[in-house]
Amino acid sequence: MLHSSNKKDERKKKVKVKAIKMENAWNEAIKAGLNKESVFRIVGLESELEAEKLRKMRELVEVLSLKYNFPTKNDVANIARLLIQIEEKIDRLEVQLQEEKTPSGQNQEKKIVKVILEDMAERQAIVSSLLGYDEKIVRSSVSDQDE
Repeated sequence: MLHSSNKKDERKKKVKVKAIKMENAWNEAIKAGLNKESVFRIVGLESELEAEKLRKMRELVEVLSLKYNFPTKNDVANIARLLIQIEEKIDRLEVQLQEEKTPSGQNQEKKIVKVILEDMAERQAIVSSLLGYDEKIVRSSVSDQDE
């Protein structure tokens, strides 16, 4: 019985060695096939075609989003950017109000107007002719997020 156990162990070792040799041979064959320049050219062309398909699909989604009035990824990103700008503006106004030492309301109004003018210069402010109403926000045709 001890003798048959040794034979089984030897067979297992031989099978294992052959399996490792076969695996290495297959790996080398795969590497040799993939490292050819023609494969890189084909993959490059395919990736260009896929990128063009994605661009067209993005354009179609944009058209559909305007027609059916649902937000795109760019719309959500633009809203997030606007929210961050508004939060920063509120923080600056709060700091200015806390630093205000004189009770003069006119002084505070000047500082608030200054902040709004600074934001307008940076094209961050939303200005309306009517109090409480914002002008229409128009979607940009090209977004920084896509590129």
